[in-house]
Amino acid sequence: MKTVSMVLAVSLALLGLAGCGGNNNGGGAAGGNTAGSNSGAAETKAKDPVTISFVIPNTVDTAPFSQLFSEYEQQTGNKVELQALPGGEFDNMMKTRFSTGDFPDLFLMQPGTKQYVKLRADEMLREWSGDSDVWARIIPSMKEAQTLDGKIYGVPYGATGMYGVFYNKDVFAKAGVEPPKNYAGLIEIAQTIKAAGVTPFYEGVKDGWPAQIFYLTGWVSNVDPAIGDEGVAKLQNNALKMNEIPQLKELFVKQKELIDLGLYQDNVLAGTYDEMQTMLGEGKAAMAFNLDGIIPQLEKKFGKEFVNDKLGFFPFPTDTDEGVALVTPPNQLMIPVQAKHADAAAELVKFMLTQEMTDLYYKAAPGIPIFENAAVELVPVQQTVKELIDAGKSRINIQNRLTPVFADFQKLLQIFFINGDVDKAFNDFSANYEKDGKSKLLEGFK
Repeated sequence: MKTVSMVLAVSLALLGLAGCGGNNNGGGAAGGNTAGSNSGAAETKAKDPVTISFVIPNTVDTAPFSQLFSEYEQQTGNKVELQALPGGEFDNMMKTRFSTGDFPDLFLMQPGTKQYVKLRADEMLREWSGDSDVWARIIPSMKEAQTLDGKIYGVPYGATGMYGVFYNKDVFAKAGVEPPKNYAGLIEIAQTIKAAGVTPFYEGVKDGWPAQIFYLTGWVSNVDPAIGDEGVAKLQNNALKMNEIPQLKELFVKQKELIDLGLYQDNVLAGTYDEMQTMLGEGKAAMAFNLDGIIPQLEKKFGKEFVNDKLGFFPFPTDTDEGVALVTPPNQLMIPVQAKHADAAAELVKFMLTQEMTDLYYKAAPGIPIFENAAVELVPVQQTVKELIDAGKSRINIQNRLTPVFADFQKLLQIFFINGDVDKAFNDFSANYEKDGKSKLLEGFK
């Protein structure tokens, strides 16, 4: 493992955004350094301690947050109740809670300004735009990524994320294969691994959300180069339809090929995220399309040595090369203005942004940092992505660049795994995207 200096860490994040058309120059850290020390407001015992509710998707590791909250509770007397909701239904469950007035005090949301539209941010969420304490150590590009019409309603927290193909190095070594140079190579090594008696790919179809990773990480390697930033802009206003992109349809064809060749595990419809970790860690499955949240889960089950020595990563390849890594800005902390303990939650956020707490976070959850003066040790798979970012071979997740979402995608894929109808899945995907744009009354979709 290598320690990432702050200068390098900032460069990584900036390069990652630059490769995706992000603005590296705007904003800048505001004056003051309250967030860089533990001199924030939440340092003395509260006169009237409260319990702050914090809602998080269960696809996010709760361990680093639990450590931060333990420190917070010791210093302030306030408590934090951590509520983990199913990741696949998180958005809908949060919208339901908002519609019924069941507001959490604080919640962790996916990155991107499209969440502002989804949650009617200007009415419902605390605005952080002018709070210089909050932005003192967050690198400018991350602030830019959260800004819409000059306003910011979510505080980025965590590390630059990564999607791609995670693999068991021992399985590859025993089968005598290496990460592929192109998509045909991926099929070839999968068939070699199957011939050696190991399941090439594990897919969590029952849990739903894992099956989407194939398409999201496949998009940055195969669809983005075909449609460019101009095509993404057209998708944003419905000037380009999803079912007018042949490279997107090809992703459905490619997954159908994996199914037909028997390269997934038996009973794939019963596949779960938990079993995916077990099969990959035990060497009963060689590869999984997934996100970096699987790293701490594998460490819990198989230890740090496994993550350091046995876990590998490569991007979704194209037909002609190795492809690019999908990266994501970190999730964002949000506070409903009608939350019972909104002010206390805001103090908790500032406590979490102190140097001591961000260092504690990265110690528990190593990742490419977004804070100045952060020190973190990356595990090898993160180091691999860092090198891809350095080489300009990364793109931000398409779902972080579009306001409409890929609605009902996991349900669509579950059906696709049952009937294998490429045309129906492709056209339903396009129709669901348009439906979501219309429901949000977005320009071009009305």
